[in-house]
Amino acid sequence: MDIVKRNFFRLLRSGAFDSNELIEPMSVFKWQKLYQFSVMHDVVAIAYKGIENCKLQFFLHMTDKQWQEWQKAAEEDRAKSHELSDEEDDFLRSDHLTNPVLNHKLQNILDDENSNTTTRQLLLSIVSVVRHILNEGLPIRQILMLGIYIQSQSKDIDFTTLRKWLESLRLMPMARLACEILIQYFGFHAEDLPFVDSKPDKNIERIAQELLDFTNTRSRDWYFSQDEDSIFVHNSNTSAMFSHVRRSARYFHYYPSEGLTNFFASFVHSLSHIEE
Repeated sequence: MDIVKRNFFRLLRSGAFDSNELIEPMSVFKWQKLYQFSVMHDVVAIAYKGIENCKLQFFLHMTDKQWQEWQKAAEEDRAKSHELSDEEDDFLRSDHLTNPVLNHKLQNILDDENSNTTTRQLLLSIVSVVRHILNEGLPIRQILMLGIYIQSQSKDIDFTTLRKWLESLRLMPMARLACEILIQYFGFHAEDLPFVDSKPDKNIERIAQELLDFTNTRSRDWYFSQDEDSIFVHNSNTSAMFSHVRRSARYFHYYPSEGLTNFFASFVHSLSHIEE
């Protein structure tokens, strides 16, 4: 992992969890790359809070223009709604799975008024992370929100019930992947995440790097469209489409029952953007 990404994760840990982080020295150009990375992953406000926490460090050096750019972007980010129910792409909403059998089980869980509301919300956060991994790459904001929620609500979460839900929905391998990312990159410990088995994944750094690379594109980047003056249908971003195909194949073994239906459902969803 290069210095920009290392400092990126340090700032996120500081901004989200108030951890003490030492920033490595970077050039103005690399600070600009880190800013662009934060914008791409929709975590500007969190990263900026980390910058504010570390601003007295000797090696944290940016131009006045960069400080102003960060501050403005962070204010705009804070003003946005980041609720799970406000997902920008309806296809990625957290209360739905594309596999009909699994989705039926999910709806039964969500409709159970006798279950713990806090635990149900955590399940939705995990589903949100899974949907984004399958369709867009490493969802840093969603994983951070998952970690923040677990940290702040752990006393009210029924981890035993959550574990049963994850097993019923075949979500355990994907949940373990998300938790391993929390452990490796955001300072969590296995005891903080008792709803998954503690089985360290030796390939987690490679997987996270691959997912980070995949996140250069979004699912909406490869939607099909049709020009007003043409009968031909074309793809908006061919490289994004092939990235989606590779990701679906590579991470199929983590969630095969949902991975296959998700791939075909996303393809059908992309066709829905063709003008009638």
